[in-house]
Amino acid sequence: MGNSLLDRLERQDRAFAYKVRDGLRDALGSAGLRLPSLTVERSVTGAHLVQLGGVAPEVGSELATLVWAGAPYVRAVRGGEFAEIAGAVLAYGQGELLVDTGSGRLGGFSHVDGRGALVLVPADGGAPWSVGRGAVRHPTCADLGAAS
Repeated sequence: MGNSLLDRLERQDRAFAYKVRDGLRDALGSAGLRLPSLTVERSVTGAHLVQLGGVAPEVGSELATLVWAGAPYVRAVRGGEFAEIAGAVLAYGQGELLVDTGSGRLGGFSHVDGRGALVLVPADGGAPWSVGRGAVRHPTCADLGAAS
């Protein structure tokens, strides 16, 4: 694989999908649930998707209960209520490409500043900027095309 921005995004997309799959497997396992067909597959569009697969109704019911129970916590984290708790947000790797959802800018993760915001460095050069932890997402192919 090459070193172009597109290749880098594809590798990051794949690695992130596997990280999410493993985290989901661990989280469900800690609650006593197992999704036997939990895997990562590449879609026809090239995106890597976490496939949850089919589950028995009992497992689906338990999964729904876990989601409902955790929903207030997830809303609080996304809303910034727990922004000061480092463990409450995903840890990003140095240079990992992210999109600032407020501005749509693409940047590589640099570090967390003293206020707890993420510092992003533009993929095409320029001055770094800070963005709230809940105001980033992983880029899509469309984001990459717009950045080229």
